[in-house]
Amino acid sequence: DITVWVKPSIYHFVQVMKSVIQPLLLAVIATVAIWAVGNEAHTPPENKGGQYHFSGCGSVTVEGVPGSDGVSGKNGEKGEKGERGFKGTRGDSGMKGDVGQTGPQGPVGPGISRFLMTDGQCSKEANGLLRYFQRLARIEYCDGRNWLPLSSYCPQQPASSCKDVAKNCRSAKNGKYWIKPSLTEPAFQVYCDVSEGWTLIMKINGSKQTFTYDSDLWSNKTSFQLNNLDLDNKEAKLASYWTLPFTELRLGMKVDNTIRWITINYTATSLYSLIADGKDRSTGIGKSKWRTLMPVTSMQRNCNKEGFNPTSEIGQNFALARIGIISNNQNDCITPDSFLGFGTSVSDISVRRSNVSAGNFADAYHPDNGVRDIAVFGYIMAR
Repeated sequence: DITVWVKPSIYHFVQVMKSVIQPLLLAVIATVAIWAVGNEAHTPPENKGGQYHFSGCGSVTVEGVPGSDGVSGKNGEKGEKGERGFKGTRGDSGMKGDVGQTGPQGPVGPGISRFLMTDGQCSKEANGLLRYFQRLARIEYCDGRNWLPLSSYCPQQPASSCKDVAKNCRSAKNGKYWIKPSLTEPAFQVYCDVSEGWTLIMKINGSKQTFTYDSDLWSNKTSFQLNNLDLDNKEAKLASYWTLPFTELRLGMKVDNTIRWITINYTATSLYSLIADGKDRSTGIGKSKWRTLMPVTSMQRNCNKEGFNPTSEIGQNFALARIGIISNNQNDCITPDSFLGFGTSVSDISVRRSNVSAGNFADAYHPDNGVRDIAVFGYIMAR
């Protein structure tokens, strides 16, 4: 009986203790967990990619506030050039500009200006006038010197060149005519040798420094002394220098009142186009032909560079010419000391300097005909 009574009592005791202790144990465990979590909350959490992670018994994840923008980085390397964009549409036309000022009055043209019913004298002041000559019953015009039949008057002015004047005005005489070689340049007066159709370009006094090699008149488009149009001894540079195309060039030197001429076959848009850039261009006519410009010449025997802008191979300290020939005693063109031509100069410190701008110079190092320093009056024409 005792055994039977005791066992139920122990079992009942265990059950009672279990029902009491288990809740207490769970309460203790919960209290410890809460304490651990609360204690860890007082330390800075570990930041993992914008979230806070609490270690311990369990974890709590909280999303943090975004940080401020960082400092801008350095500029990257320049990229490759992109393709050209499409052509844009054409813009609107601008407003019409104001009317420009009236230009200056042009020169009096070459036409016949008045009609005279008298037998007055023909003079420079009467140039271009008409008259009715009763004795011969004809109309005549004054060319500045003589009364000529109107049938010989040349109406094709301005012509394109003196060659054109000679072609269309069979009775025309040498003298001044209006020409217009260029469509973009105004007409101007020149001296024409209508017997052969030559147009005057330049006149050079070789004893003056107007047209030395380094003169700006060789490289610009500026006229010089336009009133000196006759074939005389007054220097001039006409607009034909930069406007007149040609296939032949005529060069003349006056010595003892006699002009000796040579003709060079050479095609160019103008004499300016051959000279202004300073490039050496050969004419290929030979030394002997150049020497016919003067009755007596003296030159060195070698080099013999000729044409337009013949110069030394090492610079401008020796014989130079815009049109002509230079020579040297040595078998090269490094130190030439003699010249024959137009637009000339020499500044070799080892020889006497020359002030001749057109003519012949030979002073040192074995010239073939002795010392020469002769200035002439030069003429340049073309057709």
